[in-house]
Amino acid sequence: MWHLNEPLFQKDFLSELPEEIAYRIIAHLTTRDLMTCAGVSRAWRRLCEDDRTWRQECLERGYVKFDAPSFHFLGGWADNRADEQAGITICSHMDLQEAHQNRRERENAYGQCYERSSWKSLYLRKKRIISNWRSRAIQSSTVQEVDKGIFRLQVHSGRILTCFDDTTLRVWNVDDAQPAFTLTGHMGQILTFQVSDDGEYIVSSGFDETVRVWCGQTGAQLHVLQGHTDLIPCMSLHGTTLVSGSSDQTLRVWDIVDGKCLHILTGHLAEVRFVLFDGKQVVSSADGDDFNVKVWNAHTEECLYMLTGHTDIILSLLFESERDLVVSGSRDGTIRVWDVRRRTCIAHLVFHQGSRLSSYFEMQFRGNILVSYYDSKLKVWDIRDGGSFTHRLQEANRRTSNVTSLQLLDHGLLVTGSMDGSVMLWDVDKGIFVRDLVRFASCGYGGYNWLLKASETLLVGAFEARSERSTNLILIDFDAAYP
Repeated sequence: MWHLNEPLFQKDFLSELPEEIAYRIIAHLTTRDLMTCAGVSRAWRRLCEDDRTWRQECLERGYVKFDAPSFHFLGGWADNRADEQAGITICSHMDLQEAHQNRRERENAYGQCYERSSWKSLYLRKKRIISNWRSRAIQSSTVQEVDKGIFRLQVHSGRILTCFDDTTLRVWNVDDAQPAFTLTGHMGQILTFQVSDDGEYIVSSGFDETVRVWCGQTGAQLHVLQGHTDLIPCMSLHGTTLVSGSSDQTLRVWDIVDGKCLHILTGHLAEVRFVLFDGKQVVSSADGDDFNVKVWNAHTEECLYMLTGHTDIILSLLFESERDLVVSGSRDGTIRVWDVRRRTCIAHLVFHQGSRLSSYFEMQFRGNILVSYYDSKLKVWDIRDGGSFTHRLQEANRRTSNVTSLQLLDHGLLVTGSMDGSVMLWDVDKGIFVRDLVRFASCGYGGYNWLLKASETLLVGAFEARSERSTNLILIDFDAAYP
């Protein structure tokens, strides 16, 4: 009987089904099974690499199309590879020949995949990028000497912006790691700056009591926004509407295209230190202003709510508009998570008890995970259900050099820069050290001060040797040219 039935089991049932039914079947497979089935035959590969199936997989994980693969290991990057700089080690760094060979091998193995299925290629490339961060050898890096101390740093769509401890901003091209142009015009030190989402505008402010609007493509000055009567330490840009906060105790809402002041928000009793804006609501706090967080309607100039509970000045302020969550960290040693709609504190986290705070403090959050740093302690918190402490991040040999900068990434990873010169990678979900990214042979007297910023595929660090007062930019590429 078996010899009669066996030929029936050898039929390619998937290829004989109507395509719509075949697609419905493979839609239930995992991505790993899809890739296995694609190797069965040409017909199965055509079905398993169909863009409709992989598009759904990408959208479920929030993967969207992004820039073409980089070639950073060539050109200007190759001329100043970080490993060739005295005392700087990029951990697990490929040499140039190895990087070229790796690119060729992956192109030969996966190049046609881009032609057959763009969404499958996107999925595999995204997974590869995460793997590059976590464990794979680094292909590309470069170090550039900077003639001034860097005060602030941002990364935006192929550009790096650095604010110096003077009156200028410099814009760099990522592709060749060289300056594109410098913005000059402020009459005092610049304290803060931002770039519009489309890259068309750069806005900056500082000690000269003005906000300046620049063309993001050429660096030409477009507007000087005047009205504040004291220095401007904070701002928040949404679209082409800007909110600036000043030591004159006011917030101003600006149209940066027309260069006009639209509204003035008054009610703070001290220097405005933080401001965040989502297009409708403004969240702000001021030094010594009863330690409250204020929430405003940007268009009616009305103060909607006051979030009250801290007993000392606020050191850090975060705002997630999708869930209407505000997170405030205070010198009273606590972090509070606020539900703005209900005007209630939904989590109360104690990161320090006892004496008055005397160290650097920073916090960031993604989803329900919040990371804070204070007094050589990196802590991970879950903000749900009243808030709870989950992990303390500490490397296996208990190395705990003071952190000067941290950057929380979207895929559950955290990058930290420390005074001993090291840049380390952590898994915040598991609470474990992942690997070193950068090490220095010697930190010298006073150690290093880091500023870190990251995009999905790029880590940029500005580091200053305190004993030498020298500043450098280091760029590390985690892109995946092919899956």
